[in-house]
Amino acid sequence: MFKSNIIITSLKRTYQVLPTFLRKKALFSIFLLFINSILEVAGLASILPLLMVILKNNIIQENEFLKYIYNIFHFNSENTFIVFIASVVVFIIVLKNIFSLLISRYQVAFSFSIMEVFLLKLHQLYNQKGFLFFKKHNTNFIFRDIFSIPLHFASSLVIGMLNLLNEFLILILIVVGIIFYSPGALLILCLTMLPVFLISYKLTKNKIKHIGDEVNRIAPELNKNVIQSIFAYADIMISGTYHFFYKKIKNNIKLFADLSTQRTVFNLAPTKIIESSMVLSILIIIAYGLFFLPNKDNLVSLIGIYTLAAYRIMPSINRITVALNGITENQYNFDVIEQLKNEEVNFLNAHQEEINFNHEISIENINFKYPEAKENVLTNYNLKIRKGETIGIIGKSGRGKTTLMNILLGFLSPDKGVVKIDDKILNKKNNRNWQKKLGYVQQEVYLLDASLAENIAFGLNEKEINYKKLDEVMKSAGLQELLKELPYGLKSRVGERGSQLSGGQRQRIGIARALYFDAEVLFFDEATSSLDTETETQITKSIERLAGRGGLTMIIIAHRESTLKNADRIIKL
Repeated sequence: MFKSNIIITSLKRTYQVLPTFLRKKALFSIFLLFINSILEVAGLASILPLLMVILKNNIIQENEFLKYIYNIFHFNSENTFIVFIASVVVFIIVLKNIFSLLISRYQVAFSFSIMEVFLLKLHQLYNQKGFLFFKKHNTNFIFRDIFSIPLHFASSLVIGMLNLLNEFLILILIVVGIIFYSPGALLILCLTMLPVFLISYKLTKNKIKHIGDEVNRIAPELNKNVIQSIFAYADIMISGTYHFFYKKIKNNIKLFADLSTQRTVFNLAPTKIIESSMVLSILIIIAYGLFFLPNKDNLVSLIGIYTLAAYRIMPSINRITVALNGITENQYNFDVIEQLKNEEVNFLNAHQEEINFNHEISIENINFKYPEAKENVLTNYNLKIRKGETIGIIGKSGRGKTTLMNILLGFLSPDKGVVKIDDKILNKKNNRNWQKKLGYVQQEVYLLDASLAENIAFGLNEKEINYKKLDEVMKSAGLQELLKELPYGLKSRVGERGSQLSGGQRQRIGIARALYFDAEVLFFDEATSSLDTETETQITKSIERLAGRGGLTMIIIAHRESTLKNADRIIKL
């Protein structure tokens, strides 16, 4: 049986995940398929008169239509008439191909507009899933879901289904034409080609699906291995473990190459199989003509018609097979895309309530436990932080310092209890507006491979940067010396992840970034723990200067009390 259920299921699932405005475009694309199919068959049919006048003697006088054209244009020789018909055929086919290209362009643009919509929605959805989601899942698998899945969905599933429908319609129209001309030839065609096509697809479909699932699994793993080997270069060289990482990459790339080879062979095989069955069909038709047709002229005409049909049928069946393989192989895409149907995406559009910080942050009886943990990290914890206060938090690893900070940052929600800003409870409805008031300097400050100015004014284009304000925050963060060292000043690039800067310089950029965006509360998460003593002292002095700024609240996690000597209070967890 032809694998119609996978086509119908894929069409149905695709239609269900499409937004309303894309559904209308999808229906219009299907309408264009009918137009394109008619044009393709019309182009093919236009060759028939040319074949007839070349292959059959006296056909011009016998055929009323050809005779009418011959007389109305006053042709004086059959050769001139044949050249005329050939010119008309060329014109029709060129015109058909222009329209076909325009229709194909629309359909490809439609398919990749689906990719654009799904990529952006998945990006919003995954960001909406929050802090713990990104901590739990590997970056390469998230990248695969956000970028690779929409790309494959558009290029293999949507374009594959459009191609499948288009070629299927063309086949139907050609078959109908052959029925009118020679039902016997159609029967031979079906008996020789259809079984070959169905058997070859049935034998390979499960293998093709397996290949798709395996490639989907291996690709992000391979990506992860390569990226780890790049970013861990120094550790790999020092530890002498290059062979370990090389072996992991080698094993994965070998499997990926084997799977890709199999996939390519499965896509090429139909062409060879169909070509062989087509030649067999021609041999059978010759035998049929010799024994059952009244004369050789009819046989020549039949072979001409069949060859012309085969000229278009063979690529059609090949494209159908390739499209079917692509649809079968990429079924895993639906598992990711259908999240958009099952989960509401409102990361950018959700209304946010205003939240003001004028008096204090109040933590009241909070409990928090990580999803896979057995015990609470924090239990019935209470704390009040006054505006303008500098709070230090110290404690052994695992006591909940970073967890407490992540709750205050709005990355985590307590299982019990509340966090209040003044008297307003922090929740999803005001969380993002609260985060706009915060600055966050981590142990590893994330830096873009961009200019110093773009790293401080994070997320702004160069034209949007306020350079006067930039100068002020750089002074506050103690970046004047760095500015003197850089060859192009603020326009100097800092390298990927700040590779051209020291640890202390990266931390100062993190501080300057927070100040540039007018942070009211500044968080330091062990920002000096990886620095040498001298650099830590310099950063501590920068923090001291910030503590003198009226109204700036600071919460500092540190592993040494010396870093917190100017804190108003030190909280031990």
